[in-house]
Amino acid sequence: MEFITSGETVNCVRVSDDPGTGREKKQVVISFNAQVDRVAPHVAAVLTGEERQQLESWLTDRARLKSVLEEKSIESTILETLPALMIQAVQALDTLPTVDRQTYEAIRVSVKDLTDALERAEPHTASRSVEFDQMQGNEELKERLDVIRDDLEKRK
Repeated sequence: MEFITSGETVNCVRVSDDPGTGREKKQVVISFNAQVDRVAPHVAAVLTGEERQQLESWLTDRARLKSVLEEKSIESTILETLPALMIQAVQALDTLPTVDRQTYEAIRVSVKDLTDALERAEPHTASRSVEFDQMQGNEELKERLDVIRDDLEKRK
């Protein structure tokens, strides 16, 4: 079972193998409002016992992540989000047939500036992380990006 946020909705997606093709099949079983912090009866009614437990764990992970993000500075959140965004950028570059010259140059300059800043910061590094049981990495990334977006909107 995967739980995927899309705007203000959480989709409960059942993942199974198609017996005919052997390929993975995904089906949205039910959706609910993203502001909900517990399993509603109408949602529980269509999920299996194991899926309900997974959803409860996912909701707990999401609440914990939101709590952690509220305590952190926006700068920390941006830096912790950056590696996942860079992985997606690498995948995008591998997929696209061409890249706009201006975008190419902006990325190169930004990567150089980031490398220089990392070298300056290296002596001041510490290790700390929060592990989640059920939340998929891309859903964690969405939550982090929402925090960053909200901060940018406040600064306007």
